[in-house]
Amino acid sequence: MKRKRKNSSNSGQALIITSLIITMLLLSTAYYVFEIDNNVTSDSTSMDYAFQATKVSTVNTVVSSLASVSNGGDISVLETNLEMLASAVENHSYDGDSRLLFNPLNSSTYQDGIERAWGSNGLGISSAYVTFSLNASGSSVSYYSEYAVNVTTALTIEGSSTGYESEESVNVTCRVYDEQGFTLANNLTLLYQNETDGPWIPVSPLGNLNTIDYGNGTYFMTFNVYDQNVLDVSAQISDSRGIFVMASAPVQ
Repeated sequence: MKRKRKNSSNSGQALIITSLIITMLLLSTAYYVFEIDNNVTSDSTSMDYAFQATKVSTVNTVVSSLASVSNGGDISVLETNLEMLASAVENHSYDGDSRLLFNPLNSSTYQDGIERAWGSNGLGISSAYVTFSLNASGSSVSYYSEYAVNVTTALTIEGSSTGYESEESVNVTCRVYDEQGFTLANNLTLLYQNETDGPWIPVSPLGNLNTIDYGNGTYFMTFNVYDQNVLDVSAQISDSRGIFVMASAPVQ
């Protein structure tokens, strides 16, 4: 199923640029503190600060890259942005040596760290998974850490209908998740298909669509159709991070 994207590429690129600017500011401060402290003391506080700043930067980069890819960007954007991040880590090491290595997951579901599984079985997933290793050394102390970053937005959709003569009442339940659990949709579009391989028809909030937002990532929607055999419903959402995901399901 195709969908319209409005300025999605520009939006994703803006997220990436913003993330990398924040990354350089964080790293510039963090590694300066880390290396200045190393000239005075072996206190681990500055090392922890530098590591946390780097981890925040990797998460921001993976999030903004997934937002771009899920909105139609090329899958290679993740590796390109991670290379820029690794270069920023190395270049902002003032009086020591810092190396950030990354490995995007490749598996049966992930390609170059990205999974886009927007199925017709009621489940849609947009996900990125990357493992990192950080090796930082100053004049008197060194630091090494390995960790993984998983960013995921998932959507489930269920549909049912009840016929009343020529009118069909359709009920749809959507649930939105991220890697932490339930999350909210920044926007949600509902569509239905009333014939096999037929066009997808948007259900307008200005028409007969009624939506209940339970405030916990669960949305219950109802709409009516006339003289039609509704076969499938589909939902398209973006979360607060700009990550897009969609899913469709047959109406029971």
